[in-house]
Amino acid sequence: MTRHTGPHVFVDETKSRDYVMAAAAMLPGDLAAARKQLRGLLLPRQERIHFKGEKDARRRQLMAEMCKLDVQVTLYIAKTKNHPAGRSACMKAILDDAIDAQARMLVLELDDSVAIADRRMIAQRFRLEPASPEYRHLPAKAEPLLWISDAVAWCSQRGGDWKAACAPILYEERLL
Repeated sequence: MTRHTGPHVFVDETKSRDYVMAAAAMLPGDLAAARKQLRGLLLPRQERIHFKGEKDARRRQLMAEMCKLDVQVTLYIAKTKNHPAGRSACMKAILDDAIDAQARMLVLELDDSVAIADRRMIAQRFRLEPASPEYRHLPAKAEPLLWISDAVAWCSQRGGDWKAACAPILYEERLL
């Protein structure tokens, strides 16, 4: 199996309104420096950045720092409250885009409640591909680049000034 030199893609979701999955894509040469920069933003005793739990002033600071990174985030938006259907639609589009972009790695935030279904869907989609990306489910505290997807998904759902704050790294919104 041929490995691509394309981006690594980091995926998180939010379901507070629509079902939204955010996929942050970054080239392999930029990963180490970005991880270091993001870890440097952690507060004492903080294991990860999770926008839901941050105060507004800190959210603004964090997003400003994230926007300095060479990253592109695509939002996949399923206008539904049916979480399984929304996740399925978003995942299908993410997997198709990962193949089209010749992604090297796909990292999904670990959610035990959907990990088995995700693995099945990924295996089925990548099965016939001659050079599909590697993929992993990781907890957010283990992969700082998942924090970018979390932040952009959160900002997008809030809209207004928050949506504007993530605009520099928001590459595309796909309504499914």
